[in-house]
Amino acid sequence: MSFPVSFGLPQIGLLALLTVGVALLVAAVLARRRGLKSVLGRAIPGLALLLAATVLLWIATLLQTYLGLTGEIKAAHVTAKTVGDQSLELDVTTFDTDGTVTDRTTHRVEGDLWVMQAAIVELEPWVNALGFHSGYTLTRLYGQRLDGRPTTQSHIFLNGSDRDFFEDMRENRWYTSPFIRSAYGNAVIASPGEYDVCISRDAIKICPPR
Repeated sequence: MSFPVSFGLPQIGLLALLTVGVALLVAAVLARRRGLKSVLGRAIPGLALLLAATVLLWIATLLQTYLGLTGEIKAAHVTAKTVGDQSLELDVTTFDTDGTVTDRTTHRVEGDLWVMQAAIVELEPWVNALGFHSGYTLTRLYGQRLDGRPTTQSHIFLNGSDRDFFEDMRENRWYTSPFIRSAYGNAVIASPGEYDVCISRDAIKICPPR
């Protein structure tokens, strides 16, 4: 399970404000014996900084919630070609969170459509605002028929079995509020062609190749 982190100046600024604010409040408590003026001189700036950091974090959370599916991670590149009678050949290249190629494989699936599935651990928007992308791992690859008839081919596992993930989900091990919003399996379905497979904050999707 990958949890990409994008930690930049906005997150550093928020943490700096929070740290300075807490430090001033602690200093105000320690200085209470020196009189009310000394306490207020530290407490008021500390509260002001904490309030500013809280407001900025709230705004960042609102923006992240509004944008919703931004912050996509390129997880794979898939080229799907029709071969034989209702079969597809898939050339799959997978990437790590830094965009480095981790594997290149070729698979044949039964059907007119190909499906790639991922396990998603969706974080709360305020955690995304701090620079943490929701967790994901590519799990399965299989085919589907346009006429709705079931295929007879077993699913292809991409990163080992996802049994443990779904057992953890069933036993609510992933629901560790307030950081994680939900955990689930999600899939993208596409026709033959060339695609990038991207992971957003809460879903797997296909994007134009880049």
